Amino acid sequence: MLNQDFSHSNAVTAQEIEHFARDGFLSLPRLLDDATLQTLRDYYDKIVNKTIVLPGDRQLGGVTRQIMQPSAHIEYFRSNPAIDRAKSIARELLGTQTVEVNFDMLIYKPPMHPKPTPWHQDFAYNAMPFVPAGANMDSGGLQFWVALDNVDVENGCMHFLPGYHQQRLKPHYVYAGEATDAGRLLATQAFGDADLPNAGVSCPLSAGGATVHTYGTPHYTPPNISTNRGRRAYIFNIRRCN
Repeated sequence: MLNQDFSHSNAVTAQEIEHFARDGFLSLPRLLDDATLQTLRDYYDKIVNKTIVLPGDRQLGGVTRQIMQPSAHIEYFRSNPAIDRAKSIARELLGTQTVEVNFDMLIYKPPMHPKPTPWHQDFAYNAMPFVPAGANMDSGGLQFWVALDNVDVENGCMHFLPGYHQQRLKPHYVYAGEATDAGRLLATQAFGDADLPNAGVSCPLSAGGATVHTYGTPHYTPPNISTNRGRRAYIFNIRRCN
């Protein structure tokens, strides 16, 4: 479990580093302090409600609300305690002191949102329409998926398949959207029973918790079938600097 003393010099334990190397993901019970959580929620709601209008607001695959690169327009998304904490964790998981944030987005699933985010590996998005199967996946980057609401299987928490990040990229295809569109949604059917909603390791979180995974770790989120709970996810990538 992540040490909840945010001032502690060790961001993750040796056991967590070993777990991450083996499985390709970690679940972090608490990444944010309460003040940071509330500030992120306030900005998030203004963006979703279009009180703040951002040019990167679109539908991922035409089915799920996605706001690309809020950091390009709002200073708080460029530097905040969540990023500071994540950088400390990334330094230990990547084994380097020089890291940087190179991507961020918001993905929102309102109550009764019927669409899953299908099983995929983020590395597949590095070419149009997708990176060919068999590619050797770069391990120099991490994705942090931060829960701004309590999340579970009902409203769309993250699921992972451990160990596949150590293999080569699986075949992908365009699940939704146009193949030439940067907002296309990719998927893979390479895992057999992993296409089932209950496959993989589910990672429910309390608000303020997070998951972290490699670009090669297969992951999935189910539809939000809750009648009254939205799912606000704040996502950013941290990579090893060249």
